[in-house]
Amino acid sequence: MSTATTETPADGSPAPRPSVWRNADFTKLWLGQTASQFAAQISDFALPLTAVLALAASSEQVGLLSSFIRLPYLLVSLFAGVLVDRMYRRNLMAAADLGRALLLGAVPVLYWMHELGISWLYLLGFLAGCCTVLFDVAAQAYLPRLVEREDLAAGNSALGSSQSAATIGGPALGGVLVQWLTAPVAVLAASVSYLVSVVNIWLIRHREHVEPSGATGAGGTLKQVKDGLVLVFRNEQLRTMTIMASVFNLSFTAFEVVFVQYMPHTLGLSAGEIGLVMAAMGPGFLIGAMFAGKLPKRFGYGRTIIVTACVANLVMPLIAAVHGGGWLSVGSLMVINFLFSSFGVANNVTMLTIRQSVTPDSLQGRVAATNRFVAMGIAPLGALAGGFLGSAAGLRGAVLITTLGFCFALIPLSLSSLVRIKHKLPDPIEDPAADPAADKTAAQAAE
Repeated sequence: MSTATTETPADGSPAPRPSVWRNADFTKLWLGQTASQFAAQISDFALPLTAVLALAASSEQVGLLSSFIRLPYLLVSLFAGVLVDRMYRRNLMAAADLGRALLLGAVPVLYWMHELGISWLYLLGFLAGCCTVLFDVAAQAYLPRLVEREDLAAGNSALGSSQSAATIGGPALGGVLVQWLTAPVAVLAASVSYLVSVVNIWLIRHREHVEPSGATGAGGTLKQVKDGLVLVFRNEQLRTMTIMASVFNLSFTAFEVVFVQYMPHTLGLSAGEIGLVMAAMGPGFLIGAMFAGKLPKRFGYGRTIIVTACVANLVMPLIAAVHGGGWLSVGSLMVINFLFSSFGVANNVTMLTIRQSVTPDSLQGRVAATNRFVAMGIAPLGALAGGFLGSAAGLRGAVLITTLGFCFALIPLSLSSLVRIKHKLPDPIEDPAADPAADKTAAQAAE
């Protein structure tokens, strides 16, 4: 881990810490992840359009393509976590983005050779999805090795800002590229952006120290997967964050299904008005990520978590109270979306910082993978639940039920020791593999 020193002024008060941007390796990581995030957003937009525009794919085929791209979250997340904890995380990130660049680069080549078919897109999308899972898990586990613990919040805030910018600008850039250059060439642009990420990540000079795992073969791999699962569900703080993420994703996925129908059918909003409602989330993402690193320093981590979670989740049921079309409804939904996105991103960044802080370095990958496996794995059930509720309770009733689901995520949080964390991040808990008798709770770690 890089080191940072602070001089003490003559009056004895501690000097402010140097900006995380003075860490040249972090700047390279930020540039690499920003390029990678934009590439992911462009490819997520252009790959389905390639199927539709270039191959005249049916809606069922497009849906199947989307499933293939996301299937790795269920199939390989836990094993990706083991790999991340065994190897150099920087190298894995570079390899994952190089893999995505080559796989997506094959799409326009096959198209120009008149060999591209929907089966190729299924295969390439699935393999690219595997690389995405590996990159995401390695990226979350790598930051604690690159910056000091005191800089985790600032680092996550900066990375969250670039992710928010990519979420806003990526699809728009993808749309322009598809219109100007055709969908397969837009996929090629994403491939080039991944190469930019590879170069920046590879230029990071910091060299990691990796402890030998001592576990080999299928049995050793399964044991390491189990160690990650045990740590997450045995530790009170990590367990709470995983439960919150799963409840939120279940509710949010169900909400998405009914919300896209609720706006045009129940409220009578036009396509342009719906676009304005959804666009309000963009500034919220950016503002939330920008301020996420500053809030814990002023209010403490626990208070930041509970306040941001309450505002983001409790504002959502108000959507069901919106009636009629017109600018009053559009404005109300825009305000709700802005509050939800800004406070939600601030909450996510703060939670990620705490998770990285309490997790032993030897288990960063597996803890991140377990959280992603549980949170993303439950999303398909949410989509099914949203479709059922829309038919059984009506769209307004379904919106109310699914948004109330957000509020249930506040229950485990309010009962957790997470809300009692002050301005100092908790120390890492003990690795259960290093000491089988270790079963320390996160509450003790926070003290």
